[in-house]
Amino acid sequence: MDTKELLRRYAAGERDFTGVKLPKARLIDANLRSTIFRQADLSGAILDDANLSGADLSYANLRGANIIEASLEGANLSYADLSNAVFLQTFLKGANLTHANLRGAILTETFFKNANLSYADLRGATEFTIYYCKGAIFHETIMPDGSIRSEGTA
Repeated sequence: MDTKELLRRYAAGERDFTGVKLPKARLIDANLRSTIFRQADLSGAILDDANLSGADLSYANLRGANIIEASLEGANLSYADLSNAVFLQTFLKGANLTHANLRGAILTETFFKNANLSYADLRGATEFTIYYCKGAIFHETIMPDGSIRSEGTA
């Protein structure tokens, strides 16, 4: 499947794309709200301005993806590999990032309000600011400096 096929099938009402392989997909400004991308390979994808609110990206490979000015509000990113991904003004309000791998990610003005970052690994992540984490849950979270944070909410 290619990007055009995915968008065509989404427009036709299909929402379950479990295990789809779309490395380096260009999904700029795509509306993929509530889509199931469980165990999908979206490594290196460009998701700028995409709407993935409520999407299930659990266990997905988003390694090295560009996720700029995108909305992932309420998305399930548990166990997702987001290592070395680039985030800029991305909205992750209420997202589930339990056990997510964010190692080496660039998190410029990324909004984690009310997100669950329990057991997430942010080692080596840059531009991470606790200011953007109001109400976020931290439990055994590995912070960018390697320290463990387990203080409940920010």
